Order: sequence, then C-alpha cells, then structure tokens
Amino acid sequence: MVKLLDALTTPNVGVDSALIPPGQNTESNTRVTVSDWQPWADFNYDTLTRIFQRELSQEYRGEREPRPLYNDLRIHNEESFEDLLRRFVTPVVNYALEGQAISCHYGRGTRCPNRDSYKPDWSLVSEHHINGEGGYRNLLPGDTKLDAKWQPDMIDTRDYGEWQKVVSQVATYMACYFSRYGFIITDTVLVVLRITRQEVGPGLAASRSRRPRGPNPAASHARHPSDVSMTSDGSTFIDNDALNWDYHDPEYAIVPWAAHGRGRLTIKLALWCLAKMASTGDNTIDYCYPDLDSWRIAADSAGYVHNTSGARKARLSERDRHAEPNHGEEPSAWAGEQQGDDGGQPSAAAAAWEAGEAGLRLGLGLGLGPEYHSSLAGPSTATGYDDAHFSQVSSPLAEGAVEFEGYAGGRAEDVGGGDGGDGPREYNADDYDDGDGGNDEDEDDDDQTVVGPTVKRLVVTIQKSRLGKKLYFVDAKGNDRTTSREKRRKVEGGYELGGRKHVYFTKKFP
Repeated sequence: MVKLLDALTTPNVGVDSALIPPGQNTESNTRVTVSDWQPWADFNYDTLTRIFQRELSQEYRGEREPRPLYNDLRIHNEESFEDLLRRFVTPVVNYALEGQAISCHYGRGTRCPNRDSYKPDWSLVSEHHINGEGGYRNLLPGDTKLDAKWQPDMIDTRDYGEWQKVVSQVATYMACYFSRYGFIITDTVLVVLRITRQEVGPGLAASRSRRPRGPNPAASHARHPSDVSMTSDGSTFIDNDALNWDYHDPEYAIVPWAAHGRGRLTIKLALWCLAKMASTGDNTIDYCYPDLDSWRIAADSAGYVHNTSGARKARLSERDRHAEPNHGEEPSAWAGEQQGDDGGQPSAAAAAWEAGEAGLRLGLGLGLGPEYHSSLAGPSTATGYDDAHFSQVSSPLAEGAVEFEGYAGGRAEDVGGGDGGDGPREYNADDYDDGDGGNDEDEDDDDQTVVGPTVKRLVVTIQKSRLGKKLYFVDAKGNDRTTSREKRRKVEGGYELGGRKHVYFTKKFP
C-alpha cells in the first residue's frame, strides 16, 4: 500500500528555466506593505507529520504523475511554469486531499472573485467553505513567480524592492481573503507565509481608508483588544476590513524544489499540510497564535480541539500540549524578547480571570466561537536560528530515510518525526498536580467520545507561612496548598499550576 506520505514526498520533476528572459516582477496595487519577515519555526517536518499522522498513514488512491515530455519541463514564463505545476505537482496534492474531512482542492485563483478585484494565481476551495454570495471562499491564496525574477534572499541585496513587491502582493491577497496562510511558489522553492494582525491605537483605523505604501517602521504597538474604535465625533467604527489592518512582519518557511524522501519537508507535503490547516483548523487572521501542535478546550466544553488540525478528543494524553486562548492581546515578547521571571505586566487573560466570571469566560473561550480560539504565541518567538534565512528541508530525526521512485516498490514506514528533538519543552497534562491524589497520567484517548472535563481557572495569591519557610495558596475547596516556583509552569504574566479540574494562576511569588 502506498501511503499519503509516500506520495507527497516523491521527487518533483526537473525544470529547465534557461529560456526565461531577465526582467522585473509586475507592479501590483498592494494595500499591505511588508518590510521584513521572520522565521516560522514550527512549520517543519516533525511537527506537521506529528499533527497529521493519522491522515498521512492512509492509503494514497490517486494516480501517478504522468511521464513528462521534454517541452513540458521547459518554462518560458510564469504561465508555462503554472502549466507544469498543474500537470505534475498539484494533482498529487489534490488526490491526497480528496475524500478526507473537509475535502479541498487547489486550482486557479480566479474561481474566487472578490469585491477588491484581487486575483491571486492560486486558490484552495472546499464545498464546506462558501462565501455570502454562494461562491467559493479562497482559503489559501498563493502566487507563482520565477526564480529569475524573485528569490527569498533578495531581501539582503540591492533587489530588495523586488523582494518587497512580491511578498507585499501575497500578503495583500491573504488580507483580502481573511486567510492567515499564503504561499509563493517558484521553480526553485516554495515559501509559505503566515500573517499576524498588529494592535493600533484607538481611532487610527477609522481615520484611514487605505494602508500607506512603503515601509512603516513606526507602527504603533499600543494595546487595543477590540475591533471597535471610537471616532473623533464619538461614534463607533467597526474595523472589519482586513486590508485596512496593520500587520507584524510575516512568518516564513522555505521548502526547496529538490527536497524529497522521508524525513524531508517537500513542496507537495507542505502544500497538503497548508491545505489541511486552512480548511479544517483555525484560519482567521488574529493578533497571536498558539503553537501549531497544541490543543484548546472546545467551545462547548465537550473535550478538546486541536488548534491546527481541528481534530477533537475527550481528554488530553500526557504528550499533548494545552494552549488556551489569549484573544485580543499582542504578545509582550514579540520579536524574541524574553521577560524575566517577575517582569512585565499581567496578560489580558490573567486580567480577565481577575475580573470574575465574565472575564473567566473570555479567558477560556467557553461558549464562544472559533474566532476566540487563537492564543498564546504570536509569530514564533523561538530563538537560536543563526542563518539569515530559514529553510525547513530535513528532520534531524530522519535517520534511515527511504528514497522513493514513483509509488511502487517503496517500503512504507510509519509516519511521524519523533519526539521533537531539542525543541521547546512541551506543556503536558501531567505537568500539573491538582492535589486530589491519584494518577493524572491518562492513556491516549483519541478514539473516545466521552465528554471531557471542564477546567476552571482561578487566580490565587501566593503567601508565606508564618514561619516563612513554606509558600502556600488557598485552593478551590478553601484548603491551604503548599507550592513552589518549581512546581508551576511559567506563562505570560505569571505562573500556572493545575490538573484535571482547576488551573491556579498567580502573577508573582513573594
């Protein structure tokens, strides 16, 4: 049996681009101006294959790529390169997407018209995602470019203007279609993008009809957790046009055209994962996002929902990471800036918890729709990448990777990329002790359908005992509970300790 992972990691056809004439990219009317970008750290082989392990283990039922003719591989312009992509690359991805939950399809961008008349080269559509006029929504806009005219490393050369022109164009498409994801594909690389909204001061959005052209390094970072602003005459302005919003530098990951085989993030695998993320997971543009492989409490409190894939389960297993919403707040450690243990202001979620039951519902997202379920981390704050550009080619855990020629004869191995290597520490359900005794370690219960627990957040004050030797707090039952800094998980604005029934939050230790 050929698995989806086998089909999606086969080599791409070769491309002959010698006939492409030199020149510049076409100027477009961009309303989102990008001046820089930063690595999207968790868009990598290990994370993606772990998230979609079950789907990628399914049988591939599509056709093989056809045998290319000589002139199929000779490209002259963007149109001829798109012909190559539509014959040899996207058919495999579309076959792999067919028949799955929220089945979706890559095709021309013109099948998704919009009021702003923007026409990306690519669209991702699904029968489950229809716009107000009964037409397809473009879940994942993308654009085709040629390596002779656009390359990711142009950002550091005298061709910076060409780099900026293309990235701003795709970011505009993403904002136009309210999609946090987008991509640029050339005859040498695929560049995947994610945009994140930036907070602006009250009234700024109401005072402008278009986003100014050119870099805007002085954009405001003022906190304003609502899309409703007050105008100068005291009336309210609903800022629901994403083309008017301010954005942080987009995140990016680069996948080489030549990447293939198990353990490597290939172009077909990356496009398939992006399609799943855009169609079944959270795809709205927000102020911050959780880690890709993380779970939140479901809006109906019936178990948990995966933040990226949309999968549901009754309870979290010991290896699952729990990342609850933090909607409407710009992360305090935005560009890799790290706060000290006692530094910074309490997070919006912590402030909401202190405000009482109404704030608790906001902090948890209980009873709220999917728009409230983006959280904790904004653009990746992972550090330690010294390279000027970020390329997700291979996994350090992919030892013994198998090269595949076509879809027959290759040994189908298990999907997955290991335990995450040297990445950030996972937030596991058994990191917490709820003080009720017993064993908090639960078996993985992906197939269970029982209703999971309702976890309540409580803000507590850590106090010193009379002798000053121990620290304690008062739990939900009114009992004194001893604690220590080491037992708590460091979160934005303070520390957490929790378990099956309660999560106790404190801003600081005495």
